Amino acid sequence: MATNQAGPMDIKHRFKEERHHPRRRARLRGGKLADLKDKFLTDCTLFDVSEGGVGLLVPEDVILPLEVLLYDDRDKTLALARICWRNGKQIGIAYEVPPASVTLFKAQKLQALQFSRYAVSDDEAKFNEDTQADGNPQKTIA
Repeated sequence: MATNQAGPMDIKHRFKEERHHPRRRARLRGGKLADLKDKFLTDCTLFDVSEGGVGLLVPEDVILPLEVLLYDDRDKTLALARICWRNGKQIGIAYEVPPASVTLFKAQKLQALQFSRYAVSDDEAKFNEDTQADGNPQKTIA
């Protein structure tokens, strides 16, 4: 005898679009996330870009604060962003301050994000020595 009760598998979840800007799929490109104290958090992959934010892929085990700094490897920009949602490896962030060229920032730790071997450490004196030696930070992540 059939019943009209819907089981958990019968319920269709509807996604409500809440974007304020149209999105566009981006070719996968690299990025880096730092906290508001300029401490490196993780590498990431940008996959879904809009004027108001971006979709990212991050390792599932990485714990992230609500607000982050996003460095885009391709565009060499830095943005202040708020994490809006997370689903496993995927996160969606909204820009609090839109992306700007990393060269506009004076913090050496932030400028170091643009190099392939970037330095993020609390040991500022050692960082300055490494940077001044050849102009390219060589320190590993602390």
